Amino acid sequence: MNAVSQSPADQGLRGSVAAVMVVFAAAGLLMGQGLSRVPALRDALDADKAELGLALMGMGLGSLLTMPFTGRLVDRFGSRAVVTVTVLLACTGWAVVSIVPSIPLLLVVLVGTGFSVGIWDVAMNIQAAHVESRRPRAWMPYFHAGFSAGAVVGAGLGAFAAWAGIGLVQLPVLALVAAVCGVAGASRFVTETHEDLDPATGEGERPARRGITRLEILIGLVCLSAALAEGSANDWLALLLVDVHGAPEAFGALALTAFNLTMTIGRLIGSPVIDRVGRAVVVRLGGVLAAAGILIVTLVPSLVAALVGGLMWGLGVATIFPAAMSAAGEVPGRGNRAITVVSTIAYGAFLFGAPTIGFFAEHLGLDRALFIVVAFLILMTALAPVMRERSTP
Repeated sequence: MNAVSQSPADQGLRGSVAAVMVVFAAAGLLMGQGLSRVPALRDALDADKAELGLALMGMGLGSLLTMPFTGRLVDRFGSRAVVTVTVLLACTGWAVVSIVPSIPLLLVVLVGTGFSVGIWDVAMNIQAAHVESRRPRAWMPYFHAGFSAGAVVGAGLGAFAAWAGIGLVQLPVLALVAAVCGVAGASRFVTETHEDLDPATGEGERPARRGITRLEILIGLVCLSAALAEGSANDWLALLLVDVHGAPEAFGALALTAFNLTMTIGRLIGSPVIDRVGRAVVVRLGGVLAAAGILIVTLVPSLVAALVGGLMWGLGVATIFPAAMSAAGEVPGRGNRAITVVSTIAYGAFLFGAPTIGFFAEHLGLDRALFIVVAFLILMTALAPVMRERSTP
């Protein structure tokens, strides 16, 4: 039996798997229920697609502006306090979305909400990396599966509300549910760096090494590639099937639902696979599988083949983002700061991916524009060795 399991005091500082899972699920629920009502929000504001798209970019912009500071905040206050505050602010922001009277105000609210969402996301991944590092198996994919499951539930409740004719009052109601769950989960978070004592005094914690390392940048590129592949499917898969392959709209929605369910399943099975073959192998195989899926969707004129390709796409990228969070947490001497850097690089894909692909789709066609994603997946496959495990519990 190792030292970690022998020490009762240390056991109490390992963190709670259930608490982290609840916080991830709450984040997914909040996002899923909000994005599911975008059509109703557009109608309420009488906005066109360009205006709405600009406003929705505010969330990503706000997140990117605050993410780089999350590591310092967690080092100073701990992820319990940081997540608790940002959960309340983010849920309040989504509740306020239901009453904004104009697109400019919606942009302001979403930028402010993005501030909190970005910090919440990084801080919960920092706690998740700590909890995982203190256990003899990979847990990060399970945590991200919790996020995906929460998003599916949130989107499903939003779809039901739309079907039942319930207005945007749904947003504050479900935001309150997410807030209660998120705060309850965060209340069981623990200090991540308790074991980093100053060798001279035996107290305090060593500060993270200054300066972004090359390893963080490379892991960030892996994570960015996965985020681009995931975001591109959510943004464009249904439209590709309808506009390029001539599928009914219902089929496009079905394919997108299948993609997200596959993401959830892929993350659930990802942990035991990583435990068996390692992160680097999973990233390499996932990149090849996702790239092949995109090529099938874009090149094969068959709806059945397109559906299979979409499932391959989702299964291939499902585990990469959480695996990158684990790899970042193991960067020597950087601790929480490395997760902050990798997350910030990755979220650039969610902000700039859709406009870039949209620009090329306008000039080359949507099917050819998605070759950009394939190129990034090839890059991700080449960088797979940087994802290898560097520590054990």
